Amino acid sequence: MFQHILLPATGEPADAVVYATALAAGLGLPVHFGVLHVRQDLVTAAIDMAGLGVYGGYGAGRMIDTIEQETVAAEDAARAAFAAFRSESGLANAMPMAGQGSATLTVETGVEEDALVAHGRTADLVVIGRAHGGEEVSLGRMQAVLAGIGRPLLVAAPHGPAALLDTVVIAWKDSAEAARAVSAAMPFIARAGRVLVVTIGEAGDPGEPGAASAARLVETLTRHNSAVSAWHVPAGDGEGAEALLAAASEARATLLVMGAYGHGELREMVFGGFTRSVLGGAPMPVLMMH
Repeated sequence: MFQHILLPATGEPADAVVYATALAAGLGLPVHFGVLHVRQDLVTAAIDMAGLGVYGGYGAGRMIDTIEQETVAAEDAARAAFAAFRSESGLANAMPMAGQGSATLTVETGVEEDALVAHGRTADLVVIGRAHGGEEVSLGRMQAVLAGIGRPLLVAAPHGPAALLDTVVIAWKDSAEAARAVSAAMPFIARAGRVLVVTIGEAGDPGEPGAASAARLVETLTRHNSAVSAWHVPAGDGEGAEALLAAASEARATLLVMGAYGHGELREMVFGGFTRSVLGGAPMPVLMMH
């Protein structure tokens, strides 16, 4: 079970979706929500901006003042959103007694990705949002966090979850990455109303790659949840990611579970085209493990 769920509080409106997703991931159990707000380091920001030559006619002093005002405003917004989340969810503002849920806010100064990795390694699950300063910035943030935490990462949907447990779709491939993702998702899989193990055909291959291992996976998962079945989607004219997203949408998936495929080593991991396409187009939350 996920007893400690970590999520960032940026002070942006998109935080509401992350809070809602994290709360849904708690499955109504008395878990602890660790909320992390990372303030921008003013000195580092000033040095970076000077190196890029973006001061223009403002001067360094005025630019730093502007950054400081934005940093204070973001922290104030993050604190207000956290207080509302804790109050509305009926959570204690401390480490709880047995059987009681709780939420605490930690505020640090530094680089958000580094702080999320450091705290994420000691959490059970990390939840982050998809919208964060643009698509490329968002993907880079996910890559850095997922590669460094060694924990499952739940990426919130663009507009919030409806019900995570209605239909869980597993994007299955006979690989270690997919196996790790399934293992990480077991708290959701065991309680889901329906679980679909989806395999995607490959262009030029009329067979069903992964069908044998998918059948074995269904047999195993049925020991945890009786509503598990396999679904093979033949290769079409589009890419594999498009076929997967179409299948997930047809199944009305409320959660997509998949391995994180990329290139490089650990912190230098870069998402491959399949993973990037899914994250860019999936309307539902996505749980990944690297």
